[in-house]
Parts: sequence; structure tokens; C-alpha cells
Amino acid sequence: MSSSDDDAPKRFIYNQQDMEHFKNSTARKELSSFVCAMGRGLTSTNSNNTTIDGGYNSNSPLQHLTPALASLHGSLSCISQTWMEQLPPDLKVKARFGNPAFRTWHAQLVDRSYGIVRSLMDCHVKYSSGGVDSNHNIDSMEDEAKQQILKDCSDQGYRAATSEGTKLWSKDNTTSLSKQEEIITELRAYLHDGFGHPIRIDYGTGHESSFIVFLLSLCKIGCFSWGSHGTSTASSNNNKDTIPNQSSSETISLGSLSIFHAYLSVTRGLQRDYMLEPAGSHGVWGLDDYHCVPFYLGACQMVAREQWQNQQQSMKKEKSNSNDQTVLERNSSNNDEEDEATKRMPDNPYLPEATSTSATDPSSSSSSTTTTIDTHNDNNEHWSPSVIHDKQIMENHRSTYLYLSCIHFIKQIKPGVPFFESSPMLNDISHLGNWSKVSSGLLRLYEGEVLDKLPVVQHFVFGKIFNADWEPSRKVPLEAPSRTFINGSMGENNTNIDVSCSNMPPPTRAPWAK
Repeated sequence: MSSSDDDAPKRFIYNQQDMEHFKNSTARKELSSFVCAMGRGLTSTNSNNTTIDGGYNSNSPLQHLTPALASLHGSLSCISQTWMEQLPPDLKVKARFGNPAFRTWHAQLVDRSYGIVRSLMDCHVKYSSGGVDSNHNIDSMEDEAKQQILKDCSDQGYRAATSEGTKLWSKDNTTSLSKQEEIITELRAYLHDGFGHPIRIDYGTGHESSFIVFLLSLCKIGCFSWGSHGTSTASSNNNKDTIPNQSSSETISLGSLSIFHAYLSVTRGLQRDYMLEPAGSHGVWGLDDYHCVPFYLGACQMVAREQWQNQQQSMKKEKSNSNDQTVLERNSSNNDEEDEATKRMPDNPYLPEATSTSATDPSSSSSSTTTTIDTHNDNNEHWSPSVIHDKQIMENHRSTYLYLSCIHFIKQIKPGVPFFESSPMLNDISHLGNWSKVSSGLLRLYEGEVLDKLPVVQHFVFGKIFNADWEPSRKVPLEAPSRTFINGSMGENNTNIDVSCSNMPPPTRAPWAK
């Protein structure tokens, strides 16, 4: 076994005994706290309690990213824009789930992941406050210079995800692993698991969580900070030599919306075009076939929107109360002017510097068609969770609000099916009174139905950054199967049928399945 194999993350969860260790482990606490921090950071306010942090502008997706995350964003953009065109699904396969072309796609991810991870780490080392070159410290630069650096890092990440990147960031296998190479090896394993399984050809909340582990690990090595003071709050003692002190002043919450929009652009394409099996899905009795955390983050974004509106109303009321009767009488003669001034009130920060937006459907074949829509009025209105049933608002704002984006995708892939039938849990959530209840409930759902479920987390791998602090029940790790169960003539390899699966009942079909 090579040194790279020795340093690669491994499974530690095989049975219920291991599961109990994981529930009480530092790794589980870190992951849960990290997801919670992403959401709560979106709803935090500054010391003056007037500005909401975490706003997302789809026209400036790099705005709140660090150099490392900008590089990752560029790589995800390249993957979503070009890989599916280069590796289209095999149209000869008639299976309901699991197009075998996904295995080629995933093999390409493994091949190019070294360059993707190396690129973002190079950007971090060069531009972080702890970088070797103080002249490149991004924290001390003007906004215009920062934006140019983020664009350069995004372009570098984009190149790393191309075939050219495998040459620009090639690994030298003749040298022994350095500390940086060990970190890259571990990060690559989490990244590979974040986009589905190439043998089972499936994707679910466990893979989504592996991508979050990837982000958590980037945070722990210093590519961005966990909290507002730039320190990680849950580093284990075993990781002191591996995890440097945090150095960036940015928080995970500021970039989480942008990164997840880019991540979902990739995974939705995989789910739609390669028809990945929903791993661990509860069908109509679950939240969603594939995702959980984006709904939580989207609900937190809506909470921040509510807070912003409440602040605007409070400021307007205070201003009104401070005026004396004479001013009020004078203003009463200028009602038309005041109405006009009210219309010119600053837009919600989640659609900054614009009273209109360009709406495009990235999943449509005519995505190049751009329509300008006036969104000023409805974006400043109060939205309860039932807003998901407003078709016009969904169309106008899904590119900005993550929750609306998630709901829109569900309706897109299940057309012609009543929403209360295809997604009864999300439909029930839409009847809650406010977004705070929605966000808190979705966080509990993630912890209970994802992190505390053995079938979901049993495939997690652990290394030195995301560390398992218990001894696994198996000393020799289980090897992943080299083939999967294939249902008769629907697969390309009828002779390689797993006999152990021959007595399995047929899969259940959702009510809208044809």
C-alpha cells in the first residue's frame, strides 16, 4: 500500500455501535455546528443593527467569497457549464434510474480534483492575511482590487477544472507526500463523495453532507473563518498539527449562498440528465429526494429578508414620530410626492443596486434568452412561507433566493403534479406562520434525518482534518463493490448480476411516476 493510500480518509462507521460513537464525536458536533453557523450567519446584523449580512447578488456571485472559495466557485462553474456537454448521457440505456455515463463523469472528477483543490489552496496561500507575500494580502486592499483578485482566482479555478488543468496542476508522484499534499489527498476524498457514487449511480443527502465536510475542512485549514472573530470553535486536539489558525476575516455565511448556488447547478444537472438514484430518499414522505441543507440556508435567507423589512418599518415609524404636527400637516399636502419617495426606497439587499433583474432558466435549452422583469414592488413586499405558491414571484426571484430556487426545481422535474401530492412535507411547511419556524425546523430535520441516520452517514470517510476519535468496529475496511445490481435488459451488463439482490422486492414508485 502506498503512502497516499495510507493518508486517504477511511470509513469508521459500519454498525450501530460505530454510529453511537459518531453521534457523540467531535466530528459530528463540528459538522452540525458548521451547518448551523452557515444559516445563523445569514441572519446576523452588524453593531448598528441596520445592515443584514449575507446578501446574495446573482450578478456578482464572487462578492462575499475569499480567494480560495472564488477558485472553488470557478471550478464549479466550469463543471456545470461544460462537463455535461462533453459527457452526455447514454441515450441507449432505458433504465428509470442510473445512466452509466455518470461513471465517466465521476472518473473525470477524480482525474481533475487534484488541480481543483491545488488551485484553491494556491489562491489561499497567495492572498490570505497569513500568506508569504504581504503585498498580496487581500484584506488590506481596496474593494476594486479585491474584486479583481477574486475574478482572477475564479478564472484560475475554472481552468483547473478543464483538461488543461490536469497539466497545469499535475502531481509529482516521485516525491514523498508533504503536509500540503496530505491535506490535498484528504480534501479530494471529500470532494469525490460530494457528487454521488459512481458504482451505485446515486446521490442523496449523504453526498450533500460530504460536500459540506469538504467546506468544513477548508474552513479548518484556514481558507475562510468559521465565526466573526476568525477562529474555529471546535477543533480537536488531535488536529493541532494539521489545522492552522484561521486568518481570513470573512465568515462562511457570507459565501454559503453563492457556493451552494454553484454547487446545485452541478448536482441538479447530474440528477436530471444522468437520472441518479435518490440515495436514502423517503419518497413523498421526505423533504426532498436529494437535498436538505439548501432548504435550511434558503429559509435563513428569508429570515434575513424579514429582518431587513422590519428594520425599514421601524426606521420609518421612528422618523414619523419625530416630526411635529406642523411638519405632518405640511407633508399631508404633498401625499403624491411622499408616495413617490416611498417607491424609491432602497431595494432589499438580496437584490442589490437594481429594480429589475434578468431572469434566465439555466436548465432550459433556450437559456440564452434573457427577459428583463420589474421586481421592485414584489421584492419589497412581505413574503410568508406560502410565497412558494406564487408562480410569478417564483419565476422572478428564484435566481436570488435559494429556497425559491429549490422549490422551482422540484416543480420543474415533476411537472403536471399538484405540489401537495409531490411534496406534502414542503407543502405543509408553506403553511407555517414565519420563516424562523421554517429554518429552525429544517435544522432539526437535518440533524435527525441525516446526521443521526446510519444508512446515510455510514459512507462518511474520516481523515486528519475531519477526524474520527473512536476505533471502528472493523479493523480491515470494507471494499466497495466493483459492480452494481442491474435490472435485466435495462443495463449494459446483464451477466454481472449481484445474486444477493435477487430476492429484493421491486422498488416502490411515486404517485407521479409513469
